[in-house]
Amino acid sequence: MTALQDRGRFKVVITKEQFERYQKYDGDVEKWVASQKRSRDEVLTGADWSVIEKAIQRLQTQKKGFASHDYRDETERILLRTFGDAALIDAVRTMAP
Repeated sequence: MTALQDRGRFKVVITKEQFERYQKYDGDVEKWVASQKRSRDEVLTGADWSVIEKAIQRLQTQKKGFASHDYRDETERILLRTFGDAALIDAVRTMAP
């Protein structure tokens, strides 16, 4: 499955495989970039990494209590559009300390 592949009625930006790659590096972009120097990652791009990071940052903002009701609603819409799958969205939530 590739980025923007159709899953039902909307386009999913991040696939399970891409998120698993993100998890492999524990969200540490420096480790991921260092691995890119050894072999090119064809699954996850810098843009994909950024999309995942932004989703996690929104969840962190919520957990810290700094989010309005509208912000929380928008975050839920972003998660659904970006990841599409309930299990994958739950996995993303676990990455937000």
